[in-house]
Amino acid sequence: MNDMTEFQQRAAAIALVQMFQNKSFSICSLDAIAKTMGRTTAMAGRDYAALRTLHCVDWTDMGPDLTRMTQEKCLELLGLPAQTIEAVCVREKPSEPAHEPAKRLRLAFWK
Repeated sequence: MNDMTEFQQRAAAIALVQMFQNKSFSICSLDAIAKTMGRTTAMAGRDYAALRTLHCVDWTDMGPDLTRMTQEKCLELLGLPAQTIEAVCVREKPSEPAHEPAKRLRLAFWK
């Protein structure tokens, strides 16, 4: 990553955080990060094909083991250490139950 500009490093970092914090896994995000990092040749093989099958699958539907493995495989293909997950992936629990509608501020002109 030494040949990346600061802009490219920051863009890749925030995209990685967003990819892991989104509701579901996106292979498109992984591809874009890899392209930014110059790691497009690493995006091949059976592990990459397995990641493609998980495109748009909710992280919660994967369960904790597959979620961890998916995140680790993404980092491996990007050439990043597995410890990056701990810095990037602090997944928060939902603040309210899924069956209960969110209480949102209603604007006076919005009906």
